[in-house]
Amino acid sequence: MQSRFPQPIVTPPSESSPEILSTARTVLRAQAQSLAYISNIYEHDASVQAQFFLSLQYMHNAILSNGKIVVSGMGKSYKIADKLVATMNSLGIHATALHPSDALHGDLGVIKPTDVVVLITSSGNTPELLNILPHISKGIPLLCLTCTLDSPLALKSTSLLPAVLPKDLTEKSVYGLPAPTTSTTACLAVGDAVCITLAEMLIGDLNQRRMNFGKWHPGGAIGQDFSKEQEGGAPVTDAATIRARITPWDRVAKIAAGSVDSEAALWRLLASHAWVVYDNKKLIATSTIIAALASTEHGNDAAAYDIVMTTVKGHELASLVSYLDAGDTVYEQLAAAKLALVHGLDGVPTGLYAA
Repeated sequence: MQSRFPQPIVTPPSESSPEILSTARTVLRAQAQSLAYISNIYEHDASVQAQFFLSLQYMHNAILSNGKIVVSGMGKSYKIADKLVATMNSLGIHATALHPSDALHGDLGVIKPTDVVVLITSSGNTPELLNILPHISKGIPLLCLTCTLDSPLALKSTSLLPAVLPKDLTEKSVYGLPAPTTSTTACLAVGDAVCITLAEMLIGDLNQRRMNFGKWHPGGAIGQDFSKEQEGGAPVTDAATIRARITPWDRVAKIAAGSVDSEAALWRLLASHAWVVYDNKKLIATSTIIAALASTEHGNDAAAYDIVMTTVKGHELASLVSYLDAGDTVYEQLAAAKLALVHGLDGVPTGLYAA
């Protein structure tokens, strides 16, 4: 039977095919190198780390104050803003996207005194974003997610979310024209890092974050899996799932008594860590510490922080069940546990399992 739909015309390989594939590889290579470069500066550049931590603290404080994160950008940057807002809302972080043109025509009212505004701009010189700055109330933190740290918008911002690219990886250098590719990838990747890190700061328990995500995402495969668990079905406990729930021990923050002497230092320790071991004795979820700090009058001295750390709810490290890290065997054992230590033959912890 002859199809009533037109058949696609298959173009045979031509002499230009190698060039086409070469261009595709160039694009993919440039994107990968951009992300590798950004990952490297976030690992080694203290000023970039400080700006990232400061921006996270502003966002974290806004959410705890019943505020929200307002994300804005123009063109491709607005599409990134829309995506990041969707991710934040899926993670239980109250966020909304605001188009600069709409902002100037009545929608500035969406910004409340307890909010934080994130401006996404590769160049840092977007006229539409510069135009709304004078109309945003003073005292509202302005965070700039940008590739250009010395730009007008960056200099007018409270803090930065750097997405810096080297000159040889800008679109003009790679392709000969400024079609947004490496810069948008950079901004999107840093934005995703913000979403996941902020979610960890707000809720330290991985299992709770997973359940919340399923609850706020009832459609699709994610929603189906969540519904099965709610109906009493057994959650998936294959080795890969168990392995994913093990936090490497070097990703568990360690705080010695009296070692924290400033609020900034404490935030640096808490950021991107779901769990904290205090004084080598007590295991505490980061979200518990953050909630205690938010509701407690405290000064910027180590003694005040130690009082918080010793009074918040946690687990005695010595009382936790411990399992030997022995390949697939340990995954079978952990499937029945809620919280456990994983250790090597020398008894030193290698990871923390939280169901």
